[in-house]
Amino acid sequence: MIQRYKKIPHEERRFDLDLSRRAFLRRNRLTPLQSGQPDREELISRIQRFEIFEHLPAAILQTLASSARIGVFRAGEYLWHQDEPNQRVLFIERGLAKTSRLSPVGVNRTYGLYGPGDSMGIYAIWAGMKYPTDAVAMNDGMTAIILDSLALLKCAEKHPSMATPLMTEFSRFTESFIRKIEIVSAGTVSKRVAMLMLMLAERYGKPTGDSGMHLPLNLTLAQIGEIVDARIETVARLLSRWKLQGWLSVGDDGLHFNRMDKVKSLLPTSMTSKPNQSSHN
Repeated sequence: MIQRYKKIPHEERRFDLDLSRRAFLRRNRLTPLQSGQPDREELISRIQRFEIFEHLPAAILQTLASSARIGVFRAGEYLWHQDEPNQRVLFIERGLAKTSRLSPVGVNRTYGLYGPGDSMGIYAIWAGMKYPTDAVAMNDGMTAIILDSLALLKCAEKHPSMATPLMTEFSRFTESFIRKIEIVSAGTVSKRVAMLMLMLAERYGKPTGDSGMHLPLNLTLAQIGEIVDARIETVARLLSRWKLQGWLSVGDDGLHFNRMDKVKSLLPTSMTSKPNQSSHN
């Protein structure tokens, strides 16, 4: 009989997204980050929280854990650079990361956003290519399980049961790219920001009442501007207007949308018809 680790109840597999404003601010005096590595059993338990690994036999989990480690990053720290060999895959436990690259005219463009429960780097491995973009942590304390790419490939070759969850990860990569296209093609800056906030709310938001939504993170104006391809001043004016209208308030625990229905009203119905739920929470 194949030994399996105890299945983790869904509610215990939820990832920590709550990020205070301080996590996104650059400070002269840096708060120390968590250091050290967990023991093998804890590492396996943390790996199992990801859907791709939750049903794997103990032997496979042991093999994966032997080549895994926990990485904790600061805001702006590179996880890898464009055109580096694809030697590692990240599974995010806490915080946010982005994939980006410089345009021919030297402007940095964001191509994907990734948060708790997401993987980064799988597509590049199976495509047999170098990393097509930079990968950058967006907040202090961003935490991920880092797996050796070769070890993951060997496990997938030996165990066909990994095929379906790997295809799910591919589809999430594609979805992230498509959603980025939806954001930048939404129209005016107000529509692009609205599309970004709705995307984040669907994945990570916590409903508060009939039309309220708590998004437990604080992106900087510069980060929002880069994602939606807009000037910082324009984004600042827009969010200030939303605050004055009572749609939005900002606290240390994140963004509070008091009238998410008003944000949705900025977009055509066809762009807001997706289920308003999180993939990982």
